Amino acid sequence: MRAALHVIAGPGPGQLATIAHPRADAWPVEQLGALARAGVNVLVSALTTVEQHRLGFGDTAATAASYGLQFVSFPVPEGGVPRDEAVQVVQLAGQLAGQVRAGRFVVTQCFGGIGRSTLLACTTLVLLGIPPGEALSRVTGGTEMPVTQDWLYDFVASHPSRRLADSA
Repeated sequence: MRAALHVIAGPGPGQLATIAHPRADAWPVEQLGALARAGVNVLVSALTTVEQHRLGFGDTAATAASYGLQFVSFPVPEGGVPRDEAVQVVQLAGQLAGQVRAGRFVVTQCFGGIGRSTLLACTTLVLLGIPPGEALSRVTGGTEMPVTQDWLYDFVASHPSRRLADSA
């Protein structure tokens, strides 16, 4: 079964989307090809190393590269709140925001496409200047995600100038 892209309204000129892991083992070659044909430039996977091995992600980076996709592995434990990795989450989201500003199409991915990928997408939107509540609404369509919401609001409260500096 092919996973669907959830394209998020953003400030552009690039695009941001989330996607669930395809309901197969590794990323099927045809799925990576479909992402490339859809204009995706960067695929960020938040799967853990254990999940990646279990799902056969061994050759995904090389296969993605053959389609012109940059594959970024950023393992985050499922259901976990990456408080210990907050600096790395913000650094990656800052890089992704830069990619979107440069006109690239960035996709964040985790197993279900609703937790870790949502956190990365929302943090990226916040760094693009979107307020946290609006970022959550754009990514989730109004579905309540208290863990992600708390993380975003904590980030903005503890780094009020960071959002403004990074959105310039």
